[in-house]
Amino acid sequence: MGKQEIKSHYKHIIVGGGIVGAGILRDLALHEEEALLIEKGDFSSQTSQGSSKMLHGGIRYLENFDFALVFEALREKKIWLKLSGDIAKEEKFYLPVYKHSKWPLFFLRIGLFIYDLLSLFKNPPYKILNKEQTLKALPGLNSNNLKGAGLYSDGLIDDSKLVFDLIIDAVHRGARAINYNEVVSLIDHGDTKELTIRDTLNHQERNITCENLLIAVGPFTDQVMQKLSIPWENIILPSKGTHLWLKKDSLELDEAMVLQTKDNRIIFVIPQRNAILAGTTEVKLLEDSEMFDIKASDEEIQYLIDTINEYFPEERITHDDIISTTAAVRPLVKSSWSKSSGKTSRKHQVYKPKNGIYVIAGGKYTTFRVMAKDICKKMFKDLGVRYHKNLSLKPFDKKSIIYDVHEQELNIELLQKMIDEEFVRTKDDLVKRRLSLYSIEQAKDPKALKDLLDQLPSI
Repeated sequence: MGKQEIKSHYKHIIVGGGIVGAGILRDLALHEEEALLIEKGDFSSQTSQGSSKMLHGGIRYLENFDFALVFEALREKKIWLKLSGDIAKEEKFYLPVYKHSKWPLFFLRIGLFIYDLLSLFKNPPYKILNKEQTLKALPGLNSNNLKGAGLYSDGLIDDSKLVFDLIIDAVHRGARAINYNEVVSLIDHGDTKELTIRDTLNHQERNITCENLLIAVGPFTDQVMQKLSIPWENIILPSKGTHLWLKKDSLELDEAMVLQTKDNRIIFVIPQRNAILAGTTEVKLLEDSEMFDIKASDEEIQYLIDTINEYFPEERITHDDIISTTAAVRPLVKSSWSKSSGKTSRKHQVYKPKNGIYVIAGGKYTTFRVMAKDICKKMFKDLGVRYHKNLSLKPFDKKSIIYDVHEQELNIELLQKMIDEEFVRTKDDLVKRRLSLYSIEQAKDPKALKDLLDQLPSI
């Protein structure tokens, strides 16, 4: 599977190998449509691996009255908890409330009821806890001015692994996918589109044609459209989000939490993957160059540390507790009524700037299947082809080899099989996205994994 023969012409070419591009590829494969996916870096190496690892409706979107979006996302959450139960699970979230919190307990009670209502009461029922119940569940939590907490449920997902499951299943069904290939130019011949693509590792170029071009590059939409000289007005409001991976013993915490910050943000703190994930920040990006070398800033790291220490003053995490940091750009679409990324809707939009060229932008990780469905449905309508809306609900025929590196024993043969079958071109691909480790320190036995990696031939 890793060494595929790529033809010189495809009916459909998808540019962008994140969660949306992967969803489009699988949808087309399920419809038995010939398709190729092209990704500039490794699959899922940008925004789709920089999420909070959640399948959720987005409880904070209730503030913006985005009820339709929350309803849609909660429905999708249930779908993927079922289809990807090996890498996804329902999890309890505690949302502590203090005297000066933005969301007081009575408001939270209303919000959580609406959240459960929009799930058609398929979520585990929410609860409102008093101060004593909250401190019993969350030892070490700051008790000063604590009023209680809300307790509700959302899903956790291995975000990169789902991308690979989608791509692997699509390729198993006849589609094709290549990573580390950049589209450097486009010539529109009308019925066909001619792409020049360059391998970003060995710099070899080749030309490839298609009848329909689908662009799903998330926050990089504006830059890609300009580069390919496609008529376009900028639509993206780029916003950077940073997460910290903390050592498992840095906090006495076994449950996921939602923290309300002084500047009216929310931060998730979630024990998972033999560590604790904390994030995210929200920083507006002003320069295009910032998006292509995205890193956590000192200010963002300190912001997260300070917020967590306000909630856990006795434990006092420091920079020494950080295993690694991640940063990614959200694919927010500008709205006419708000320039604030915090108030910008997560709804997606499908565009058709030219015949045979389709673009999708916006949305959120949890709703990727709907995004893929909408762009495919638009294209199928133009082609006069019937779209089957329920095909993407089919179970997977083939998935990734490793689904939990902390439960499955690794050996050199297994790692080599992943390299051969799962599009691995660098050791970084193998560790960060096939094994889902942001650092070798997160492994069950870091030394044993390092020894295995050292035994591998150069990739």
